[in-house]
Amino acid sequence: MKKIYFVLFTFLSLGVFLGFTNSDNPKNGSKFFNGSEQDVKHSEQLSNDNNINPVSASGAPIYYFDNFDGANDTTSLKARDYLVYYRGSGPQGLTPTWFQGNSTVFPAYNGPDTGYIAANFNVVTNTNNIDSWLVLPDLTVFTGDVIRFQCRSVTSNPFPDSVRVMYNDQNGTTPESPGWVELGRFLATPSGNWEQKSFIAPTFGTNTRFAIRYTVVNGGPFGDNSNFIGIDELTVEGQGLLPVELSSFVSVVTNNNVTLNWSTASETNNSGFDIERSNATGEWSKAGSVTGNGTTELTSNYSFTDRNLNSGIYNYRLKQIDYNGNFEYFNLSNEVNVGVPSQFELSQNYPNPFNPSTSINFELPFDGKVSLKVFDMSGKEVSTLVNEVKAAGYYTYSFNASSLTSGIYFYTLNSNNFSSTKKMLLIK
Repeated sequence: MKKIYFVLFTFLSLGVFLGFTNSDNPKNGSKFFNGSEQDVKHSEQLSNDNNINPVSASGAPIYYFDNFDGANDTTSLKARDYLVYYRGSGPQGLTPTWFQGNSTVFPAYNGPDTGYIAANFNVVTNTNNIDSWLVLPDLTVFTGDVIRFQCRSVTSNPFPDSVRVMYNDQNGTTPESPGWVELGRFLATPSGNWEQKSFIAPTFGTNTRFAIRYTVVNGGPFGDNSNFIGIDELTVEGQGLLPVELSSFVSVVTNNNVTLNWSTASETNNSGFDIERSNATGEWSKAGSVTGNGTTELTSNYSFTDRNLNSGIYNYRLKQIDYNGNFEYFNLSNEVNVGVPSQFELSQNYPNPFNPSTSINFELPFDGKVSLKVFDMSGKEVSTLVNEVKAAGYYTYSFNASSLTSGIYFYTLNSNNFSSTKKMLLIK
């Protein structure tokens, strides 16, 4: 009976107690969800290269933030890539799972009085268990990063409102997904003051999600353990350490070869690096890989040469991979320009001797008609590799001699009054 009397008193003295929704306008912000006019998606999670990241009182960078100062109805939350789930026992009650804060119950921590997100006892019917999930957008989270938010309940609340904070580094999106772990639980403060709650990420992961659960046994309008809670001013701070701390990453171009040099100040669980390259189309492809040094506090230097590239503009990045399969990217800050050669050149085939295939490289400083042919010892042409107009640049062609007998062969390049012949040896 105490719960019913308290509810009736609240309705009479404070007005309608719950569940109002504002318009469906999404919560907006420039880089954060902060109530301004520009739409934001979770993919705009802050990175360290924009140089405008705010920091927490401890000096840690804040890379996710929502002050809930705009619309917080279910539609608006989903537009900001939150996931909202009702998992209470029995049919859902009179209010949404999570809804706009009600200023007549208590005002927000800061901003507009209704600028917080709320949940209450009427999410279920009669006496039932409450389990309301608010799953955050997916983030890249490092071990030791911290989720913080403000929470409170109704002043002098006689009903213990329980909240849990969950964590999933296995791409989990629903309450039933594998991988959820509980970071902690608490009772929403009834002191009349907002109270900051903080929880530490236990692992590194990409597509990682935190979740806030309003979870109460024996809740509901006729239950003994639920009333009304609010959540406000939510941040995720970069308190954790990167698995690999990169201290430098530079490139050197020599003809049509690009050498990448990078150094790490420390490494944790580092299996190695994949070197990835993109061209004018913007599509990334793997150019090679380099083994890492596991875990070390010493400086480590790495180098990789990407050879025999065509003329053009390229971008490079390192995909650092942990032993457990997690990874992060480091981007080269500058584009790499492989220009055109300064003179004609025909290189010695490789390998040589060969069986049955070999590669032939040549360089063209000008556009023009190009002929690349292979001859036997008698001067008979046995193969034409190129016979067309080519743009200035670097070229590699493969010659397959599986149909020829062992012996000495010659290949000749002709273009723009330039001619060069080299010898190669086929051994079967």
